[in-house]
Amino acid sequence: MGKFPRCVLRLRYRVWLPLALFFAIGGYSLGLNLTPAYGSANPVPLSPLVSNAWVDTLQSDIRFRTASLDQVLKDQSWIDNRDWQPLDTTHAGLGYLDGPATFRVELSNPSVHPLSLLLRIQAPSLDQVRAVAILETGETNRLPVLGDSFPFSERMVELPELIWPVVLPPTSYTTFLFEVVNSGPTLFPFSVSRPEQLLSEAGTEIAWKAGLYGILLFALVFDLALLLTLRSMAAAWLTCLVATILLTQLCVDGFGLWLLWPHWPGVNNLLTPMIPLSAVALLGFSRHFLGLVGRTQLTFRAASIPLVLLAVLAPLHIVGIGQATTLVASTAALLLVLIVAILHIRENPEARYLAIALVMLFIGAATAMLRTIGWMPVNAVTTSGFYIGAASAAVFLTLVVGYRLVEERRRRMNATQRVAEERRLRTRLEQDYDRLMASHRITRRPNRPIMEQALDRLIQSGHSFVVGLLRLERYGEIERALGYQEAENLLRVYLARFCRYLEGQFPDQLVLFQGHPLGTVDTANHVIALRTDNGSIPWNAIRQWLEQSFSEDHYAFSWLSRLGLAYAPEHGSSGSQLISRAGFASLATDTTINVYDPRSEEEQNLQHFLILDLDRALRTGGIHLAYQPKICLRDNRVIAYEALIRWNHPDYGLIRPDQWIPFAEQVGAIHGVTLWAIERAVQDLPRLEQKAGRPVMVAVNISARDLARSDFHSEAQAILSRYGVTPNNVMLEITETAVMRNADQARQMLEKLSRAGFRIALDDFGTGYSSLSALASFSLDELKIDRSFLTDIPTDAIRQRIFHTAVELGEALDLRIVVEGVETAAVADWLQRYPGLCGQGYYWGRPEPLSIL
Repeated sequence: MGKFPRCVLRLRYRVWLPLALFFAIGGYSLGLNLTPAYGSANPVPLSPLVSNAWVDTLQSDIRFRTASLDQVLKDQSWIDNRDWQPLDTTHAGLGYLDGPATFRVELSNPSVHPLSLLLRIQAPSLDQVRAVAILETGETNRLPVLGDSFPFSERMVELPELIWPVVLPPTSYTTFLFEVVNSGPTLFPFSVSRPEQLLSEAGTEIAWKAGLYGILLFALVFDLALLLTLRSMAAAWLTCLVATILLTQLCVDGFGLWLLWPHWPGVNNLLTPMIPLSAVALLGFSRHFLGLVGRTQLTFRAASIPLVLLAVLAPLHIVGIGQATTLVASTAALLLVLIVAILHIRENPEARYLAIALVMLFIGAATAMLRTIGWMPVNAVTTSGFYIGAASAAVFLTLVVGYRLVEERRRRMNATQRVAEERRLRTRLEQDYDRLMASHRITRRPNRPIMEQALDRLIQSGHSFVVGLLRLERYGEIERALGYQEAENLLRVYLARFCRYLEGQFPDQLVLFQGHPLGTVDTANHVIALRTDNGSIPWNAIRQWLEQSFSEDHYAFSWLSRLGLAYAPEHGSSGSQLISRAGFASLATDTTINVYDPRSEEEQNLQHFLILDLDRALRTGGIHLAYQPKICLRDNRVIAYEALIRWNHPDYGLIRPDQWIPFAEQVGAIHGVTLWAIERAVQDLPRLEQKAGRPVMVAVNISARDLARSDFHSEAQAILSRYGVTPNNVMLEITETAVMRNADQARQMLEKLSRAGFRIALDDFGTGYSSLSALASFSLDELKIDRSFLTDIPTDAIRQRIFHTAVELGEALDLRIVVEGVETAAVADWLQRYPGLCGQGYYWGRPEPLSIL
């Protein structure tokens, strides 16, 4: 066999070394037990599994004094209460005393029948208890001395419960004296019970301990299964750890290998080496569980060597190597593992689980220790505290390892499922490749590449035809209102009806795309093509069909369909160009059917380019403000300046506001322009006042998009605060049409702006569709009458009456009235009949930059 196979073989059998060590140490201890030099021929009864059950009994409080039993009997001091102190039965401990202590308990039997009782003391750490019963007549009866001839420090196995069966005479009381002799803390966990209660209590404790044994045994079997499955060193050391804990506690509880070891010294020969062996197992498990390397791994291995030597030497009763040495060494190993686990908590998640298990173990050990010194009650739980802690830690680690196995298996299964799913998906994609490449996912109709190929073939064949792009303007709105699934279902129904209409009306002119009369660019844009060399097309009939309401189930609405047309070959030499230009034509909002116009495409391209260039223009000064004065007609003084945005583009020259502002508002870019205009206007306000020679206001136009923002008033106030300008020096102008687009929303924001101190002006009054009641509900300060009212105003009586009505309306609303568009002296002279009005227009001044104002 070569080198590589020998290495593999060595790794394969290495996982069984922990269990081999467990059986080797166990067999070694068994051999010592069978050797006369180390065994014992003195049988000692095994400890029964009984617990401290406090029962109601007719007894006085327990008192004690620090004196021996002989001294108390000699002085007959049990008769009075002098020098006797009450015992706190909560903990039943006196701590460490210099000498013996005697406890006094008085029991009475008020019945006419003798009463059989069991006097019980459960303190496995006590050395000896001497007891005396003193009858009511003064007769003294000594009870058996119970305990061990060896002090607690030299015992590994706890003493069984101390029990004295007594019979109380009828209608009498009896005094009992107990002398506790102990090298450690003095305890007196005394209780009284009837004999029939003992079996019930023992059965209860056996039941819950059997449950724990079952859990621990399951953990052992589970660990063995992990070991056989994973062949992991962590699982091997964990199996060894669980086995040592289980076997140790079985022996302590009297359920050990009683057929082989009926004597306590024999049990000690097993228990003593199992303690350091459990520490070795914990070190080995931690080393592999945490994946330790380098110096830490060497430290753990080095710490295991003396523990193994202790497991071998401790049963030999060598001087200096006993139970205390093994306990100290094992505790040091536990502390080492805990410290390493804490240091690795952040970088290694497994360290958290190990730290939790060690904390469980230390809590169990602390519980047993506190019970031993009397700081905790003595009962079955505290007596088995160390076992419960060790078992809990072992089971917890088993569950963690099992969870890791389950998670690893789940990941592998998920990976396998993903691989299988990817194979099925690849197969389906390969099968449906042609369909997916040729059709739209939602409408299942030919997509743009297929349509372009069909149109290109028509162009090459010399046919004349028209491409129509159907744009459903309200599709996004309907999708948001009904949800995408419902909107897609309704879209498919609508397109199916439109296709049936086309097939019925234009069977000879309709161009088919892979057998379909309609193709899809996206959910809102769809393409048709009609040949024009076979006769004229009744576009009015198509327009009427598109403008009719759509009804399906309980829905009835309009898609607001727009059809853009591009003719071949006039408007394009390829299918791609024709579809794109038909799309440009469909963007027109004034008609249902619109034919492509190259000028409209240029304007739309310019709009898109300008929006992309908007931020740079605001930063570099390409966009600036021009100011036009507002004049009081009474004295021709300037009362305010309106800030108007002007854009001087380096490539396109002067850009009119109507060339880009509506589109900026449409795409949502206007809000940044508004904030920029407010900031620039308040910066220029001091110079405007300087030119006017008096305090004036500055007016800035805002849009419906601004009113839709819930924090617009806060943003505007923050700008004014930075420059120390009060809001009542700023007039915000909003058009009548923008206000009525969402009247409730506009009303709320205008109220917030008005409360903040801003002045509000309604611009272009008379061009919108506001009602008088709605107008009266807005927080307004100024009404600006549109220039359209001034056409032929000096000579047209009807227009004069209309203008007079508008002025009366403004005065009724207590608003300042500004007449826009005053350009001639004749109009200015005619307006003098209304001296309370204000005017604005070229007659008094054109909009000019601040530098030349």
